[in-house]
Amino acid sequence: MSAKHLRLIAIGLAVLLLLWGGSELLSHGSDSVTGTLALPALSPANVDTIRVVRQADSILLVKRSPTDWSVNDHRVAPDGVSELLEALHDSVRPEIVAQDTSSFARLGVDSAAGRWLVVRHGGKESLTLIVGTRGRDFQSTYVRRPGDPHVYVWPKPLATFVDRSADDWRDKRIAALQPDSIVAIDVERRKDRYTLQRTGKKWTLKGAAVDSAAVARYLDRLKTITAAGFASPRDMDSTKAARGNRRLTVRGGRGVLVSLAFDSTVSVFLVHHLAGAGGEGSTVYRMNSWDVDALTPTSRSLLPTKK
Repeated sequence: MSAKHLRLIAIGLAVLLLLWGGSELLSHGSDSVTGTLALPALSPANVDTIRVVRQADSILLVKRSPTDWSVNDHRVAPDGVSELLEALHDSVRPEIVAQDTSSFARLGVDSAAGRWLVVRHGGKESLTLIVGTRGRDFQSTYVRRPGDPHVYVWPKPLATFVDRSADDWRDKRIAALQPDSIVAIDVERRKDRYTLQRTGKKWTLKGAAVDSAAVARYLDRLKTITAAGFASPRDMDSTKAARGNRRLTVRGGRGVLVSLAFDSTVSVFLVHHLAGAGGEGSTVYRMNSWDVDALTPTSRSLLPTKK
């Protein structure tokens, strides 16, 4: 074979390698390919409705006031919506990872697995995005526009938000108290019933001096009372086998600041908001036993240790 023929074969192989490399680049993506996915600037001020559709399931977030949102008619946790909208800000240009419908299922942006994120304002659609699975670094998400064959890797964890259930979006805060406003705390814990009373800056329990450090920790714990979740119908049925109830009533100078009842079940406590600030209607919360123990400590734990 002549040198000329060998040179032609080498050139042909080089061309084939270039074509193969280009095909791989476009079908599987590369860090050197950047997309043109530009999302509108969104903030709580210019958004009033957010819907997440996952197959037959749907989550609806609705703005009720500039600072209050609902999810399926329940109060949304603070900062929940603003965190989602922040995840839609494109601080860096997204990368194309696929340009063919054959990749949709693998990346979770097909009609079967893709979650639709629809943002509206004033009855008009601001954004519709199909959100897929998490990226390789778990801090990014595969996304695409409806009708667009291009799939992008979005640099923020959008999948975290679209995978939330309605209860995950809800506000789990039961009450927030200012220790300086508290003048008395009534605790019922089976046979252990007592009142922690403040006169001026001095606290007493059943007329006796208390462990000031223990009381200070207790008051700090009362600053924010947060549930682990919300009672399910199964939880409610389990209260039929309750092992004993507890109560907590926190009083201020003008009356009850908050009053809670705790129903003990096999695995958790169900919390009923009876009176005072906080709570959400007839919502029954779910709390872990160690959190309820901290809210309703034994009287002995608040008294000085005997030497």
